[in-house]
Amino acid sequence: MTARDSLHRRLILGAGAWVVLALGIGGWVLSHAFADSAEQAFVRRLDTHLRALLAVVEPENGNPISVGRPAGEPRFEQPYSGWYWQVSDGAGINARSRSLWDFALPMATDGMAGSIQMHRESGPRGQNLEVMERDLLLDESGRRLHVAVAGDRAEVEEEIRRFRLLLTLSLGGLGLGLLAAVAVQVSYGLRPLRRLEDELDQLTHGAGRLDGAYPQEIAPLVEAMNRVLEHDDRLIRHARNHLGNLAHALKTPLAVLRTECGAIPGVAPQVERVSRLIDLHLARAGSEASSSRAMGRRVPLAPLLADLDGALRKVYAERRLDITIDSPPEADFAGEPDDLAEMVGNLMDNACKWAATRVRVSARRGMIRVEDDGPGLTAEQAEAAARRGIRLDESVPGSGLGLAIVADLAALGGLKLGFGRSPWGGLAVSLTEEAADMAPRRPDDRE
Repeated sequence: MTARDSLHRRLILGAGAWVVLALGIGGWVLSHAFADSAEQAFVRRLDTHLRALLAVVEPENGNPISVGRPAGEPRFEQPYSGWYWQVSDGAGINARSRSLWDFALPMATDGMAGSIQMHRESGPRGQNLEVMERDLLLDESGRRLHVAVAGDRAEVEEEIRRFRLLLTLSLGGLGLGLLAAVAVQVSYGLRPLRRLEDELDQLTHGAGRLDGAYPQEIAPLVEAMNRVLEHDDRLIRHARNHLGNLAHALKTPLAVLRTECGAIPGVAPQVERVSRLIDLHLARAGSEASSSRAMGRRVPLAPLLADLDGALRKVYAERRLDITIDSPPEADFAGEPDDLAEMVGNLMDNACKWAATRVRVSARRGMIRVEDDGPGLTAEQAEAAARRGIRLDESVPGSGLGLAIVADLAALGGLKLGFGRSPWGGLAVSLTEEAADMAPRRPDDRE
């Protein structure tokens, strides 16, 4: 994946999806239930007014039909109020509410006598009316009396709209509250993982194992990681012992070589250098603290660089190189002193071997940069030199391990090793405390 996944985001999105789905379904059910209830209440209201109107209609055997005024709805007396009633016998209108003024409600003509019919019509001012009517038989000849009551649907529709708005606002607020509660719950639930992350980070600063009480879901993972750490520690001690044994075994043959070859030009310095490296690794193998546990230490850079500068000036005295050290007194670096000396020493030694006339070492807190004015490297040369022991030029003495060793130690210590070009066109190598996102490349070893 190109983007980093997040368990926190997964849990919140999953819970949020269920909250939105549940509230959406619940809101839809409540909205339709209320709309149905409002519609039924509106129909019952029309039915009540129709029954009241039927109670005041008095058809007679002769012609006149007496119609009183139904009680219970004062808007029947207000012109175009939206509530109307009407009585007709098919030939004409016998009576109508004052609210109709001179408007006549359309009447259905195909209903059965005594049955109630409902239909929608347009009112005097274009209102959407719900009309409820009933036919009464006037005599044996089949003449009917149409009695109708109508109400403006705007009332019930406005009531439904207000309820849906209130429901939307209420469920929306409830949903936001639930999402906030989910976020708090997820953060609280994942807190042990953040504590575990902090403890893992402490492993690179001297801690030997993971401690502390964890929930039962995480405790097995912590125990398994402690077992892995203990296993790795045993392997490291085993490897260190073998390294110490090897270095110790080489001490005697080297002493013999130093004695037998001391008079041969150029051999004695190399034997001395091998002896010094063996002493260094032997001291490191006998140390109780591993390099990873020394990450909390700060090593002053100015004295270290001064010592390396003095040693390299003697080694390369014949070439008269201009070696510049730019290190303020407060500059320091996190790490184990011997490892740091070996890394910076290899970088400076590599620069001196390939420099034409000058080498510059710049140091700041947590950063060391070594530059030279040598030929530099192309991309193809960098790729070839990344392989341990590969040398690009056999004319220059060396084993091809210098920068590879630096890369190994930097990776072990969680440091970032960067390669580029110096202002003079040569190689520039930087070593910083910032951990690299991926294993550092070994683009060159020009020894």
